[in-house]
Amino acid sequence: MDIQSTPSGPPGPSLSPTNAADEWRFRGLLLIASVGVLYLLLWQGLKVFEAVSANLPLLLPLAVTVLSIFTRATEIKNAESVLKMSNDISIGIISFDIWAISASRSDPNGRIMVNPDTMISGNLVLPFLLAGLLIAVGCVVLTNYNFRSPRAKNRWLLGGFIASVLVYVAPFGVKQRATTLIPGSGMLGVRRYTVGIPYQDPDLINFAPTFLRNRKFIRVEEDVLATNDSSAAASALQRFMSSPEAIQVKTKVGAKVLVRPEELLVVER
Repeated sequence: MDIQSTPSGPPGPSLSPTNAADEWRFRGLLLIASVGVLYLLLWQGLKVFEAVSANLPLLLPLAVTVLSIFTRATEIKNAESVLKMSNDISIGIISFDIWAISASRSDPNGRIMVNPDTMISGNLVLPFLLAGLLIAVGCVVLTNYNFRSPRAKNRWLLGGFIASVLVYVAPFGVKQRATTLIPGSGMLGVRRYTVGIPYQDPDLINFAPTFLRNRKFIRVEEDVLATNDSSAAASALQRFMSSPEAIQVKTKVGAKVLVRPEELLVVER
């Protein structure tokens, strides 16, 4: 009588080559993300905090995206699920677009103020909104379309993921220094300058001619508002010459110090 042995339990699961490759890609993405976060926290923590403080409104999509991903964290198990994060990114993009519209309408000059010193032109509000809507609709279509093969689906999902990331980071690339428009001057912007004014005091030179004849003092005028370098230099020089500091040491007739306008140093803040 032949006795046939039967297996004591169900056979273990086996992975096809395609599934195994996806599994290794997924593990690689997790490893890269973990190493990146660890590096930022341990070696660049202060710089990250400063960058977050300076760009807080632009990081609104990141917060919304992270919260959206957390709501379905148990579904993220392979490379395809990672690529489907483009849907979560598109939600963050739309939230930023809504904030940008509100911010531009609240500003008298139509600017999108990121912080007191940085802005985004209000002319970009509509392009941002259109790009966000296209990405949102496109990502939904890609994640629900019935592709012929898993490879083709992952290829298209990767394209959608890259497109969503590019739209996601676009606002960081169009930041510019905040400007204030002059009423009635169109798009002429007022900027903030610091001006260094070298000068000589003839009366002071007389105390030590040999030592002071070829030496100059410098007056620094800060927070000079002007539309260009030349107007900033003229404004700063006028401010200095009308102040008591511009009077020579011996005030017999209120003579002023000597300044050469071509030597002024103008720096935009």
